[in-house]
Amino acid sequence: MNVKFTPRLQMQAAAAAVLLASGLALGHVAAQTPESQAAVQPVAPAQMALVDAEPEQPKLNERHVNCVAKVVHHEAGNQPREGKIAVAHVMVNRVKQGFGDNVCAVAKQPGQFFRIDRYHPDRTSDGWVEAVDVARDVLAGEARDWSKGALYFHANWAKPDRFFRSRTKVARLDDHDFYR
Repeated sequence: MNVKFTPRLQMQAAAAAVLLASGLALGHVAAQTPESQAAVQPVAPAQMALVDAEPEQPKLNERHVNCVAKVVHHEAGNQPREGKIAVAHVMVNRVKQGFGDNVCAVAKQPGQFFRIDRYHPDRTSDGWVEAVDVARDVLAGEARDWSKGALYFHANWAKPDRFFRSRTKVARLDDHDFYR
């Protein structure tokens, strides 16, 4: 159910939730007096439905979702979900640090990832579906940053070069080390 909450509807929903939680909506008050009974207003079914309605999810830029999903699929497709989320967060963390204006700009920086425009994963695979799900969760701010604010990562089976040795390792998730 998609219900757009206006400030007035938000106030009505909050009031209905308080009434329901306190038992007032059903008239269940331990010590009712004639005055309190007069003050209790029944909650209309429409207001009760507002309490159950989920707020509308923020609209995500589908191009950004696709860029993050491609990087997650390519760089962390064999990792557990936390590792995929961490790779996606590296991209978001880089945007926050000014590496690019958005996650696609970060993904397309020379020498950083791979040529995402030339990467065409099987969009019917379970791996792609999970990569898109991870991208959506991270971009919507609904996933914990398992990378602990990292700006870089590399496969931990490969010997770190001078660049990575000069960075602070902040996390290790399965086959990846994460650095700031």
